[in-house]
Amino acid sequence: MKRIIFAVLAAVAAFAAFAQAAPTAAEILARVDENEKFSSIEYEGRMELTLGGKTRVKTMKAVAVGADKAYIEFTNPEDRGVRYLKLGDELWMYFPKEDDTVKISGHLLREGMMGSDVSYEEALESDSLAELYDAVVKGREDYEGRPVWVLELTAKKSSASYARQILRVDAERYVTLSADLYAKSGKLLKESRTLEVRLIGTRWYPVKVELSDKLRKDSRTSFELVSIKLDVPVDPKRFTLSELGK
Repeated sequence: MKRIIFAVLAAVAAFAAFAQAAPTAAEILARVDENEKFSSIEYEGRMELTLGGKTRVKTMKAVAVGADKAYIEFTNPEDRGVRYLKLGDELWMYFPKEDDTVKISGHLLREGMMGSDVSYEEALESDSLAELYDAVVKGREDYEGRPVWVLELTAKKSSASYARQILRVDAERYVTLSADLYAKSGKLLKESRTLEVRLIGTRWYPVKVELSDKLRKDSRTSFELVSIKLDVPVDPKRFTLSELGK
């Protein structure tokens, strides 16, 4: 009988210690945002677009400063020279064959970037998760061999791309390993899965992610950072319309 009582007391004490040590939803989101934040980034990327059993590969090189300035140039033969320039909440696209620059706006923002499952609207989103969503911790579980916190996010700004998200955040590295993205109606729109995480300096960073559009049959996009440099000097001239059209 004493053993049972001691076992129960030990379990209660362990649970109390765990509850006391458990971070809040706000603390978890702050760690995630801090982990993925950078003053600048320069990378070469590879994107695989799969739709209806057919896969296309696109490559690009890009540079960005903070969340408001980004320049992307595609390098695969089919799209060589196609460029994007993001300045705040505005986005331009340059077509080399036509030597023409077009601003992406209106309903076009909901289209997939280069035919991918990532919309232009998502690409323009610059606010942190903590700024866009209210969050609650739903529990802790194992996900593909990793301990994770399960968070439910509810949009508090109309600029948020999704009304609700369910995140699984690595409890040790504070990287989002999966995200289920929902419409206001409750319909599941997209699923995101982190396929590879790499230690860069002192932070863990997602370097390969797969996104699937649940409204399109057999549609998914994987994006991989082949090479990456964080917090490097960047020439501000890169983020001008004159540079975009060169």
